[in-house]
Amino acid sequence: MSGGKSLQPTKYAEHRYNLTAPIDFDVAVKYGGALMAIAGADGELAEKEFQWYIDEQEILLVDSAEYIEALRKFDWKNANIEELLSGIKYDFPLNFRRSMLYQAIKMSRADGVYQEKEKAAVAKAAEILGIERSIVISIESLAEMEDASERLRLALFETEV
Repeated sequence: MSGGKSLQPTKYAEHRYNLTAPIDFDVAVKYGGALMAIAGADGELAEKEFQWYIDEQEILLVDSAEYIEALRKFDWKNANIEELLSGIKYDFPLNFRRSMLYQAIKMSRADGVYQEKEKAAVAKAAEILGIERSIVISIESLAEMEDASERLRLALFETEV
């Protein structure tokens, strides 16, 4: 339990996701745990998948060490996604449901493969969160476009791809 602890968003978090208020520690652990369970739906939470989320948190949160440590200890293999998702609520202008699916998709793709079981877990989470299938497809397409534009940027700047 957090005992009332909260995580402070960075200026980048405000710019990227419109995070303007502190985030309850316990809610954040449920959020991260749900993402880990979705990305691990294929039976494995690849190191690249988990590292993507850690990297994301390090730029979004002022002091993420305790949060990341809590996630390392989280039992994602036995997590109940529906139970986790029902305990997530935020008080800032962010559609966290869509943002969560976006991060779950990005995390699931971080190892280079978006497995069918991961896609099914994303679809199940979307259903629990009340998100239409067309929105899920749009978010998946956004993730694909971002990956492609990142490769394009690296190629244009003659960086190793």
